[in-house]
Amino acid sequence: MTTTKGKGAKFIPVWIKTVFIVLLLSGVSIAAWQQLPRTGVSTDLSVIGTGKPTLVLTRDTNFVGGGEVLDFLRKAQTEHGERVYLRIAHQGQADGLAFSSEHKSRDGDLVLLDATGDILAGPILPQSYPDVEALLSQAIPETSSHD
Repeated sequence: MTTTKGKGAKFIPVWIKTVFIVLLLSGVSIAAWQQLPRTGVSTDLSVIGTGKPTLVLTRDTNFVGGGEVLDFLRKAQTEHGERVYLRIAHQGQADGLAFSSEHKSRDGDLVLLDATGDILAGPILPQSYPDVEALLSQAIPETSSHD
């Protein structure tokens, strides 16, 4: 009777299989973690015109362009969040769609509104964080591009 194991069959040690599985699961976990929404910027547009300037990002998650601008907005929130509302007009929500339709903005565009809700600038697609600071300087005069 012959067996299916031949002389050339190789045995892979259990520790190599374990390391491979751990590395594979780690890679998948990191990829999944990066896909989670990184919020911190509100989608509540009801604050527009309530006494503070508002900078609104139009965001459509079906496109990637607004993701970089969202990172700029997060940085602006840290530096200027006490003096200006920073909001997202999310295209998956009715008020976000209405905002983008009214202001003719697309994914990644910023619209700056004054304290009463009137448009100061936009829609503008910023290419860098200094572009966002320059936009904010229209509503917050003490904002400089070299904070």
